[in-house]
Amino acid sequence: MAIDFKGGLIAIALLFDVTNGFHDAANAIATVVATRALSLRSALLLAAVANFVGAFLSTRVALTIESGILDSRALGEQWFGVIGTALLGAMGWNLLTWYWGLPSSSSHALIGGLVGAALFQVSPHIISWQGIVEAVVLPMIVSPLVAIAIGLSFTTLVEKWLQSQEIPPEHWQRLQILSGMLMAVAHGANDAQKTMGVITLALVSWGQLAPDAGVPFWVMGACALAIAIGTYGGGERIIRTTGEKITPLDPVSGCFANLSAALTVGAASLVGFPVSTTQVVVGAITGAGYRHQGEVNWQVWAQIFLAWIFTFPGAALLAIALSYALSPL
Repeated sequence: MAIDFKGGLIAIALLFDVTNGFHDAANAIATVVATRALSLRSALLLAAVANFVGAFLSTRVALTIESGILDSRALGEQWFGVIGTALLGAMGWNLLTWYWGLPSSSSHALIGGLVGAALFQVSPHIISWQGIVEAVVLPMIVSPLVAIAIGLSFTTLVEKWLQSQEIPPEHWQRLQILSGMLMAVAHGANDAQKTMGVITLALVSWGQLAPDAGVPFWVMGACALAIAIGTYGGGERIIRTTGEKITPLDPVSGCFANLSAALTVGAASLVGFPVSTTQVVVGAITGAGYRHQGEVNWQVWAQIFLAWIFTFPGAALLAIALSYALSPL
């Protein structure tokens, strides 16, 4: 499978980045659309621009993906097969969960794909299992809980203050649009970097880049543009699930859900944790919406939670199946 087709692998990675933006557009603008602060198309345009800007803010997450999941030096001649099938497996999972309208994690799909492809094509020894625990297991547990707690706290504090204030509804709509843009910037600062990390891993694997060289600027620019294009395409099925089916939202709860998620994802990006922005946003919406409206659709929550649980092994199995199917090549 060691096909010397480097440009093709980069194109596959950028296509995954497009599906990441398409699949995760709900992370930034679901609340804005649900409360009708903006039309769907206007919200997607703002989110696409903010995602593009956010992608240039840091490379810590990209470096975690590049060096914290697989040993690039041990990939050898299998670099194309491992990275290519990992990306295709992750894209396949993204498309399946989009079709089902479930907000799953593109991050965990990508990491699951890398692990599945490496297990089948090389050896379990090139996988950093400690990195898997730190990048998948712990964030899957901690990040939505942190977002729920921040959403509950923000909404509780603000509601007490609002009792003595009279703020026109249109002001809350403006604040919600601003908070949605902040969340989109945070999303770009975390999710776009995951594809940057994969491309950088490929460049290191085929000897075109030193292991400690960092992320080339052209890689940052290409990934920023790809995720922005995907975001503007917008997966409306998931936007409806996230914004309308978890809990009733109004401009107040929507605003603080976005702020809670942006703080959580922004902090993770600064320290290099590739968290699932989907899980963070769902947690923040749950916390803010429950505190403000007192209602959560736990049946929908259970379906989303199952998608989270199955994302890593599901993408890994798709990558293994693709590796098996393409192995004669």
